[in-house]
Amino acid sequence: MNKCRFSTLLALWALSAWSMAADHPQGDHHGHHHTQTPLPMASGVSGESLHQLDIQWQTHRGEALTLGDLAGRNVIVTMIYASCNTACPVLVQDVRRVYQALDAERRERTDLLVVSFDSERDTPERLQRYAEGVGAVGPEWHFATASASDVRTLAALLGVRYRKNPQGGYDHSNLVAVLSPEGELVHRLEGLNQPAAGALGHFR
Repeated sequence: MNKCRFSTLLALWALSAWSMAADHPQGDHHGHHHTQTPLPMASGVSGESLHQLDIQWQTHRGEALTLGDLAGRNVIVTMIYASCNTACPVLVQDVRRVYQALDAERRERTDLLVVSFDSERDTPERLQRYAEGVGAVGPEWHFATASASDVRTLAALLGVRYRKNPQGGYDHSNLVAVLSPEGELVHRLEGLNQPAAGALGHFR
C-alpha cells in the first residue's frame, strides 16, 4: 500500500473511531474515572505497518522518535496519563509483565512504548519523572508525547478510547498492544492484569 492511500485510510479510521469514542462512553467506575470499552481492531488497517505514520513523538529523554525508528523490533505499547494513580500504573506494570515473560533473546528485540493522552501537561520532563517513579529506567522504555491530534490518531488505530473528564483526568480504555517488527498490530490485551501468556506467541 502506498503512503498516500495509507494516510487517507488512517485519517478516515481515526475520525470514525474518535466519533465512536465520544458518542459511546461506556464502562465501570474506577476511582475517579470510567473505563472505556476498547474499539474493535481497525479492519481497514489490519496488516498494514504503523511505521508509515509520520508522527514525531518526544520521549522522556527529550529525544525525537517515530514508530519507523523501531522497525525490526517488537513493540509493546500502552496509553496512559501521568497524573492517573488508578489504572495507569497497572497498565505500565502490565507492559513490564509481558516484557519480563519473554525469553532473553526476544527481550533483546523488544521496545516498550508508553504514550500519554495528556498532551498539555505531560511534557518530556514530567514523563521523565514519571518513568523514574515507576522504575522504568532501562533503554527499552520510551515514554512519549505528541500533539493532541497525533495522540488521537494512534489511539484510534490501536482501538483505545479516551476523553477528558470533569475531574481533569481522562476516562480511557485499558489496553496493551503488541506491534510486530514490521509495525503491524498483531495482538491486544484488553483490561487490567491480563495473563501475559496469550501475547507471547506474537513476538519474534
